[in-house]
Amino acid sequence: MEYLMKTIGIIAEYNPFHNGHAYQIAELKRKTNADFVVIAMSGDFVQRGAPAIIDKYCRAEMALLCGADLVIELPAVWAVSSAEDFAMAGVTLFDKMGCIDGICFGAESDQLPQLKSIAGVLAEEPDIYRSALSSYLKKGLAFPAARAAALSDYFKSTGMNFLISILDTPNNILAVEYLKALKRRNSAMTPILIPRAGSGYHDTTINTPTASASAIRAAVSNVTPSDNHTFHLSSADYGSQSIHSSRPHLSEIASSMPEPAFALFQKEITSGRLMDADDFSSILGYRVLSCSKKELENIYDMTPEIANRIIKNRYHFSSFTQFCAQNKSRDITYTRMNRILLHLILQMTQTDVKQYKETDYIPYLRILGFRKDASALLSALKKSAKVPVISKLSSALRTLDGTANQMLKQDIFSSELYEQQKTGKTKNRFSCPECSKEIIRV
Repeated sequence: MEYLMKTIGIIAEYNPFHNGHAYQIAELKRKTNADFVVIAMSGDFVQRGAPAIIDKYCRAEMALLCGADLVIELPAVWAVSSAEDFAMAGVTLFDKMGCIDGICFGAESDQLPQLKSIAGVLAEEPDIYRSALSSYLKKGLAFPAARAAALSDYFKSTGMNFLISILDTPNNILAVEYLKALKRRNSAMTPILIPRAGSGYHDTTINTPTASASAIRAAVSNVTPSDNHTFHLSSADYGSQSIHSSRPHLSEIASSMPEPAFALFQKEITSGRLMDADDFSSILGYRVLSCSKKELENIYDMTPEIANRIIKNRYHFSSFTQFCAQNKSRDITYTRMNRILLHLILQMTQTDVKQYKETDYIPYLRILGFRKDASALLSALKKSAKVPVISKLSSALRTLDGTANQMLKQDIFSSELYEQQKTGKTKNRFSCPECSKEIIRV
């Protein structure tokens, strides 16, 4: 009798990988007895509209060293999209693998039936909900607030006392979007909820061993690579291991990350290779000055109003973060403005995205890394995949055509732009084009 593998997918950013992520993978394997865990991971830019703090290869290696078996890149255009498109692309990616039994996600809520009910309304958009949403948008509410109010009205009308505050947290929002995408695709994959452990998504201080990625990024901003100190973690951490550090702040970061992940992260910290939005200020400044109004209006997620505002403020530009803050508004959140400005830098257009959606989001599966003992999974993937599996970029560029080729070139451009800015920070040469990068094997 043929053995049937159980394979579960996780959509993630790992910006950076921390104890909470390791917990999710371990708990998933414990609860489901999964043979393999596959990660659909954002590349060098992430959903909040910013560069990842470290590059995708380093983050993929972290994941593989800490429990994942295979990492596939979520195409750049979807990695920096709204929660709805981010989730739909991730779910579609796993659907097109053809060997994924379930999708696991974290959330602040542990009420999967409640989340499913909300997702069902958003997927089907009954008349009461749609009418209420339109009304709230006309009143000037930002879309997230209008959607929450419309949902509240809908559930009141049906006599169901749901707590719509469930949508106040980012992980719950993403959980609902994953469930909505599964429903809209009529997917057979099983949703698996692992309640988030430890600090909240937006927490910016490290106060537990399961600190958020936001807290780690905030903490690392206090680290100065030129300072040299040595400290020892307690045996409760990494067995009294001596760690080369920049400042004592780094001990907090170390306690929040699995040892293999921290070892990789530490190298990036001490080498000065960490990235943030303002590393792309000069490129954004150039794009803001050089684009016509027509070009701006065709940028992904841009509106004529935002384009006008950018043109009005373009001579007041000083940095990425300053310009984002200057151009956000009551109905355009800081995060959405971040994404719009990043789309401008990466030359992602409304036309592109329309084509990508018409060809069903995911035209290929690009492997970033895998565990050597996951050969059975790779063999299964080659047989079951509904789209080409890419292990060598140069070959894929020759064989993929049309929209798939265009999307892949956009992925390559995004990663090479990231690499260019990263090497520029450290005064190193840009010596390794994306097509020359090796797949991570651990």
